[in-house]
Amino acid sequence: MGTNPMPPTRFGSMVFFAGLLMIVMAFIMGSGNAAFFSFAPLTPDIAAALGVPVISLIFPMQIFVSYGRAASPITGAIIAVAGMAGYSPFQVAKRTCIPMGIAVVLTYIYYYIVF
Repeated sequence: MGTNPMPPTRFGSMVFFAGLLMIVMAFIMGSGNAAFFSFAPLTPDIAAALGVPVISLIFPMQIFVSYGRAASPITGAIIAVAGMAGYSPFQVAKRTCIPMGIAVVLTYIYYYIVF
């Protein structure tokens, strides 16, 4: 009854949506720590329910939270760099979104190859 592991295709979609949630939360909050530490305590229970190792769920969450933080216009580093360069933080963040989007796609591909 609760011992059947989740099929790989359904687990892949779980990783996709958990990663997407992490990216959005980090982007909105401007902090990777706030988003990650809000959901990290839940991952052991979720992983146990899915029948997968905790690392296979928490690792992509941690990586994707850093991508969301790097693309957020309210991150402290983006604000500091934009101020020194004389640009709006939104202009700097806009230029980081494309590389971060590519990094997310490549990380998902790598994740599915390795795990």
